[in-house]
Amino acid sequence: MTETKTITEAKARLSEFVGRLIHRGDKLFITKKGKVVAVFLPIESYRDLANSEGRSLLKARSALADLDSEVEKMCRDIYIERENEKDRPVIF
Repeated sequence: MTETKTITEAKARLSEFVGRLIHRGDKLFITKKGKVVAVFLPIESYRDLANSEGRSLLKARSALADLDSEVEKMCRDIYIERENEKDRPVIF
């Protein structure tokens, strides 16, 4: 179950909410001045989230690793094509 409580309510009933996280896997959103500012969730959920985020970042990093060389090659190709056009000056 997911609930939303003010920071004051969460502070007053912290022990109860932690018990529900442990035993039932509940999640708790904490609000301050009407805006959600934090979330309490079971440690297993956090670890799953952290691991999947880490894998996603690694995938993105490896996908972008060769981007610099690709961009340089594309720029060279564009300048070569421009130089081949007689009526268009190439400015570097």
